[in-house]
Amino acid sequence: MLKKRQITPKTIILDVLRLTRGGYCQSAKLIAVGELFDFKASAIRVALTRLLTAGKIEADGSSGYRMSSNTDLLSDYIEQWKLGDLRRAEWQKDDWLMVLLPSNPDRTIRTMSQTTLQFFGFRKARNKMWVRPNNLLPPLNDLRDLYQLVGLEPEALLFKAADIPYPEQFIWESTLWNTEDLQFTYEKQLVKLNKSKARLHEMNSKDALRESFMIGGETINLLVKDPLLPDEMFCTPKREELRHAMCDYDSWGQKIWFQFMGQPTLFNVSEH
Repeated sequence: MLKKRQITPKTIILDVLRLTRGGYCQSAKLIAVGELFDFKASAIRVALTRLLTAGKIEADGSSGYRMSSNTDLLSDYIEQWKLGDLRRAEWQKDDWLMVLLPSNPDRTIRTMSQTTLQFFGFRKARNKMWVRPNNLLPPLNDLRDLYQLVGLEPEALLFKAADIPYPEQFIWESTLWNTEDLQFTYEKQLVKLNKSKARLHEMNSKDALRESFMIGGETINLLVKDPLLPDEMFCTPKREELRHAMCDYDSWGQKIWFQFMGQPTLFNVSEH
């Protein structure tokens, strides 16, 4: 089961800025969104300073902020949740992506690498390799750049592999991904999303803003972190059903947030 997504000053800022699509957002607007979740202006300003220092966002010198250009690759990846199964390619059963992590790591660096691999659908096999089906559309070099941007240590070896012994492949396919849990999670979130949509128009504006932010963010977080397994390993219409429902929900949230933000900022984001 995926961990529940936490709403923090950092995630609020990144959620909003990622969707300005390169435009600047004034700090007053970010503070106003933070206040919807009972975060004080000082907490938002501290988070802004830390994100600036980390190079994740940049300022225009007049209280405006936007995502840093070096995060575009990740932002583009997150936005692709709308494509659903179109993010996948056909899979040959003996075709795998594999990652070998270097020995004797710094503990913090290793934790970040493992978190990154989990995020992109890799799982740790018995032989200490991290593996996933090689069924993603981007070229290997693009994937390598993306993984390193998110947190994979540069010394890690990412490569394609075939001719894996069948017993080992069978173990990987049948044990490394909890597909029953995935199915249950899709179904549960679909019910939650539909119930939220049905009551949004009955809420006052602030409650609707909060709910659309939280429920929409949870749903997109799930879709972004989906391992995108090939149909040979896990075939369910629920993933696509949830995606279509989220696109519809997004159009409702877009109207609510347009009124609040005063600009055409979509609401759909997930923070790793």
